[in-house]
Amino acid sequence: MKKGLISLLGGIILGVLVSFLALDYKGSTLNVMGKDNVSGEPLQKVQEIDIDVLMNGLLIVAGISIFIYLIWAYLEKRT
Repeated sequence: MKKGLISLLGGIILGVLVSFLALDYKGSTLNVMGKDNVSGEPLQKVQEIDIDVLMNGLLIVAGISIFIYLIWAYLEKRT
């Protein structure tokens, strides 16, 4: 239990750091849809997040967590 929890926590910390540095996330995108003819104000604003970056970040976190767990288990069996 302790090994799994610490592996998950370490994976989250290292995975978020690696994802931030490697995936080059630029923030959410704001799309303006049309403009009002009278005032020139946008009719609709759509803010979206990049799902690909989110999914790849999640996979990096999961991969690093599993890697930490496997290394830890190997080192415990070896000693």
